[in-house]
Amino acid sequence: MSLAQTVEKALQTAAKLKASGGNEANTKALLIEPMLSALGWDTTDVDQVEREYRVYDKTSLDYALKIDGERKLFVEAKAVGKQLDDKAFISQTVNYANNEGVVWCVLANGLAYRVYKTNEPVAMEDKLLFEVDLTEGSTSDVAQALQLLGRDALANGDLEAWGERVFTDNRVRQALGTLAAKPPPELIGLLDKTLGKPQVSAERLQESLTRIIDVGERAGPLVAPGPAKAKKPPEKPPRQGKDFVLDHHLGGKPAAIVDLFEQIDEFARSLGADVSRRIRKFYVGYFAGKRSFLTVEVQRQRLILYLNLEPATAAPWNDEVMRDVREIGHYGMGDTEYSLRAPAQLDEAKLVVKQAYEKTS
Repeated sequence: MSLAQTVEKALQTAAKLKASGGNEANTKALLIEPMLSALGWDTTDVDQVEREYRVYDKTSLDYALKIDGERKLFVEAKAVGKQLDDKAFISQTVNYANNEGVVWCVLANGLAYRVYKTNEPVAMEDKLLFEVDLTEGSTSDVAQALQLLGRDALANGDLEAWGERVFTDNRVRQALGTLAAKPPPELIGLLDKTLGKPQVSAERLQESLTRIIDVGERAGPLVAPGPAKAKKPPEKPPRQGKDFVLDHHLGGKPAAIVDLFEQIDEFARSLGADVSRRIRKFYVGYFAGKRSFLTVEVQRQRLILYLNLEPATAAPWNDEVMRDVREIGHYGMGDTEYSLRAPAQLDEAKLVVKQAYEKTS
């Protein structure tokens, strides 16, 4: 059975399990283990899949997935009806893996799979790289996202390479934000020397840094990477008129989604001197002068881009990720919708964003 077929069957089985109050044992046997098999893990081979793996505190983790005897991925299962937002579930799963020296772990309930990088020096919930919900998106989209948990992907280092890039880029952005918010004299001096004549004052250099690195519209000071600290309860985002701060949309989202947003955001704002950004409650809007050319809605598994393009003229057109929304209610502005889920789509997404800007400006 193919991975896509397994996803379809899992949806059918999950509905039955939910109706009967499905327990964890049935969730593992009927949902999670068939998915592991479809991803290339031989659940009958203890050298690949070890059940009830004993961890440091004499308790057991549901699955240890191994390649050539090395533990590559831990999977902790919960019953199909359980919500995975419980912080106790997250800390249990991440701590089990981290204490055993396993970088990657998955918290799953048979319908949702959340993938964490355990050794990132951030708060527990911020270790989330990405998540896949079988009930959201097409079967092909779900299957493609799950491929990163496949045995071949783990063996080839695909998950490791992607996760390392995403988390490193996010940490570098945070570090640059910290430097831009309060640049040390050494940085100002280096910029002054590099810019040459005519000289720009230190005050103007700092103002330029905060604009370029987007310090002003983020919530609170950015902290340089260090040991993870417990987070304070989230506060309501400050408002300026009808505007919110970026953390209203990015806070609590998987690192991969934040990274996708940052790349689209940087691209859209680089298209021209007339581009401005407005952060609203339900979306982030981009304007050429006074006219909107792009609206971004940030979800947990994708970005939805609404483009000021007539569907008939948008090019390239990709039926798998684009649709005409002129007769469909949605937040923001734009007649053409683009569903952005993966880095492989970025080049295509940028083409239509640029087209929308050029049409609008």
